[in-house]
Parts: sequence; structure tokens; C-alpha cells
Amino acid sequence: MTLGAARDISLIILICPALICALVPAAIVFGSWYAMRRTTRALPPQFQKARGAIRRTRDGVDAATRVVTAPVFYAETQSARVRGVWRSLRGLRREK
Repeated sequence: MTLGAARDISLIILICPALICALVPAAIVFGSWYAMRRTTRALPPQFQKARGAIRRTRDGVDAATRVVTAPVFYAETQSARVRGVWRSLRGLRREK
């Protein structure tokens, strides 16, 4: 047996386990791709339902937030208005 033939045989012996080890990740990738393809066909109606539920929840939260924060904003606005009037009255008194 020549050195070239021995080198080729040793490469074949080393490549076989590498190919076998590469089959496991390839099978996982193929299985993931296949499962994703099957689920994407079935999910669009479910996505529409979920989007509608999220939209209704968001609208409810926005409405509740407006109801809860409206008195706080009104009180702060009135307080700022009174402070502004008071400062302008104090300023007029000092100028005299």
C-alpha cells in the first residue's frame, strides 16, 4: 500500500464519524423547519384572534387610565391656575 492510498483510507475513516455526527443537527434543523412550516399554515386565524384580544385589552386599559388620571390632571391644572393667579396678584402688589 502506498502512502497516498493510506492517506485516502485514513481520511475516509475520519470523515465517516464526522458525517454521522453531522446527521443529528441536520435532522434537528429539518424537523424544526418542517414543524414551523406546518404550524404557520394553521396559525394565521389564531394570530387574528390574539391580535383582536390584545386590541380590546389595550383599549380597556386606555379607557381605565383616562378615568383614573382625569381627576388628578384636573386638580393639578386647577392648582397651577390658582398659583399663577396668586403670583400675578403678588407681583402687582409689589410694583405699587
